[in-house]
Amino acid sequence: MTTEKVYTLGLKYKAHSPFLQYIAVKTHDAGGTALFVSGLPYGLNEVTLKELFEAFGSVIQAVLHPLKRSGIVVFREPQGRAAAVKYAAKGQVLEFAGGPQGDAEGEDGGAGEPVGLKAWVHEHKAARPGNDALQQQIDDWMDAFDADQERKSREKQAAMGEDGWTVVVRAKGRKRTREDGGVKVQSGGVAVNAAAAAAAASAKDGKEGGLGDFYRFQRREKRRSELEELRQRFDDDRRRLAQLKAARNFKPY
Repeated sequence: MTTEKVYTLGLKYKAHSPFLQYIAVKTHDAGGTALFVSGLPYGLNEVTLKELFEAFGSVIQAVLHPLKRSGIVVFREPQGRAAAVKYAAKGQVLEFAGGPQGDAEGEDGGAGEPVGLKAWVHEHKAARPGNDALQQQIDDWMDAFDADQERKSREKQAAMGEDGWTVVVRAKGRKRTREDGGVKVQSGGVAVNAAAAAAAASAKDGKEGGLGDFYRFQRREKRRSELEELRQRFDDDRRRLAQLKAARNFKPY
């Protein structure tokens, strides 16, 4: 069993760029026209792969692995595959004219979709649109949520109005009653009544001794004192019962 030798093909994918990418090539089947390639730049598609190896001869098919880092190139003639292997064996560099023609900043040219590191950066930015886009998404979600809550509130008020209930809305100011879509809505006066009730409760507490057990340690000490008092009363009752038993004069025969 013979093992086909693997050659490294240098690829200059962008014109006027000092950087090279290297892909591995080897014959896929003895005496055939298929060429196995691996180490392909990220984001490379089958159309670009076919255009890349058509520099050595007519290519009838280019198929990528699902991970898109390796694939098979099928030439029309065996001479095309032989030319590609010979070119890689000599250590020569292939300049792909169909690659992006952008400047050193990485702007896209005529090829369209980015490849390699630029494709990673493009995918990363697409998944993270930025703070402005994120804020806009949050605002849209909050607007939709508020509208949905308003709709549910109106539906609930309508259902209560159909049953003859009066909807009470907490608001400051004097008490008002109005009709809203056939529903009787009462607003105002609630906060005033609540404040009056709170003031009355505060005055009652003041009469009973001010703030009372306001602090936590005061409540803890009060519970401890009550427990000690209960224990003392229990001991007193047990002692009194023992005295009664000792003073009993009745003795059965």
